[in-house]
Amino acid sequence: MEIEDFISAERLRTYQNHTDQQKKAVALHNHTLQLGTSLMAMIALLELSLRNITNQLLIEDFGDHEWLLPDHTTLPLKTFECNAISKAYSHAQKTAYSKLSYKEKNDLDAQAYPNGIPPNTKHKTVVKKRNALFTPSHGQVISQTTLSFWKRLYSGEYDSTLWKPSLKKAFPNKSLGRSEVSTALETIYATRNRVAHHEPVYGQRLEKAMEAVGFIRNSIGAKKDDEETNFKKFSNVHYLRLQMDYASFIEAWDTLT
Repeated sequence: MEIEDFISAERLRTYQNHTDQQKKAVALHNHTLQLGTSLMAMIALLELSLRNITNQLLIEDFGDHEWLLPDHTTLPLKTFECNAISKAYSHAQKTAYSKLSYKEKNDLDAQAYPNGIPPNTKHKTVVKKRNALFTPSHGQVISQTTLSFWKRLYSGEYDSTLWKPSLKKAFPNKSLGRSEVSTALETIYATRNRVAHHEPVYGQRLEKAMEAVGFIRNSIGAKKDDEETNFKKFSNVHYLRLQMDYASFIEAWDTLT
């Protein structure tokens, strides 16, 4: 088998357009994957921290410890976010169900169908009925939410309802505006999606990604520029690794192209 059989000719062509040898193109491809691994690790820390900090602020400022659970309307959320919460709740139910043994799953039928399962009921319908028996906790729903959900809470749609009364506290530097935070989160979100699908991140797209990651890392919990925050300490190892892989990638790119 040839190299194209492992990478695909179309994918390899992306790198061959920047160099004169297939061997160099393969090296660029592999350097890109390594950088993507470090980016994903750093973005994972950012996502984890952002959702936990955001959740805690909203609990404190709106007084609802279970705002992600059904029938809680304390927060002024838009339809998109409400739908996202419903999906996260459903995924949390499915996750809980998936952890059961075959016998435990079947035992649920006594609750789901007290009078017995009706004839000709599809298995898919039975599973859905079983899933509905689970009541996920607030924390279990959080674990099923996406970065898309959390970054949208920092969008212009929530400037007056969430940002000013609450979420600004996550980025306490008075010189920072919501739009700066939102723009950086959008860039990080787009980068995460590309890397997750093994798409290359280089050139201007890479520079913007590195800038956005650095900006959010430096700004979470920071009251002033260059403050040595707890998040900086928490993410230090991953950030240093990202910086190292970034420098290695730039050197390889300059050498091979």
